[in-house]
Amino acid sequence: MIKKYGIPALVILVLVGIGLSNIIRVDGDTHTAAYKGSTLCKMCHQNTHKELVEAYLKTGHPKAFQKADAEGAIVADFSSNPVFTKDKVAYVLGKGIKQQAFLDANLQVLPAIWDVKTKKWKPTQAVDGATQCIGCHVTGYNAETKAYVEAGVGCESCHGPGGDHVSNATAKGSILKLTELPRDRQTMICGGCHSKGKDLSGKFAFPIGFKPGDDLAKFFVDAKPTTPGLNQQYSEHITSTHYTKLTMTCTTCHDPHNQSGIAHELRKPVNEQCLGCHAAKIKDMATHAPNAAADATCATCHMPYGEHIFKKLEKKEGS
Repeated sequence: MIKKYGIPALVILVLVGIGLSNIIRVDGDTHTAAYKGSTLCKMCHQNTHKELVEAYLKTGHPKAFQKADAEGAIVADFSSNPVFTKDKVAYVLGKGIKQQAFLDANLQVLPAIWDVKTKKWKPTQAVDGATQCIGCHVTGYNAETKAYVEAGVGCESCHGPGGDHVSNATAKGSILKLTELPRDRQTMICGGCHSKGKDLSGKFAFPIGFKPGDDLAKFFVDAKPTTPGLNQQYSEHITSTHYTKLTMTCTTCHDPHNQSGIAHELRKPVNEQCLGCHAAKIKDMATHAPNAAADATCATCHMPYGEHIFKKLEKKEGS
């Protein structure tokens, strides 16, 4: 056959043999692609985005879920734990920036958390981690099998499954670029975990089937919390004027890769971040709040308990 049809036929056969479909492929789809894990992402992007990758690895996201025997995983002092012993712990939730929670081998949350700041144990509800926690602490979670592709919040948690991107990095749509999404869809990516509510079945505390770029409301019923709480920043933010009138997204203030190295993944220190927009009305902290404590920031008064509703305080007479 080769002799009859000449060199062009040979070229065609070789191309088919190495996977012609990947060469001519135009589009990819993060919805149908498989999760591959951040290790593959780093293999390429350690060269193209070295500073970004290295900064991200220092955040709390990659270590949101760890095996108890991983080096440095547990920061708690178990000698003072009155509820359970260290040998009961199979998995750790959280890097230990603010607190850590612990799961047993059956993915049940153990009834005490470690508060990093006070170095004390605090009681917590012993819930089913498989339905109430895991989905937001791992990447590529399968709620039916309780399996996951990657421990921790990996690259694909925000950029979508990268199977198509690995096969053909230049294929359009093979990986999600957040800046190309509408503002609300960008914010919903964070909201998939930083919110309080239930999936449509009412069983899970995270949105089952949600992929970055989706409409979160089709997968999750927001509880619309009215009191302070953990991991409900999105639920609060979407009620604030920052979102409804000023069209701000989470990444207006936060950089999930944390290239600044500032706490809470802020792009700038708190006061500098706020005054970037409010400088026209507020000169500085000293004139704006002369009676505030020396270490007070804009967040001290306007974001008590870390709330993201950005309270506008009423000015009292004589103040």
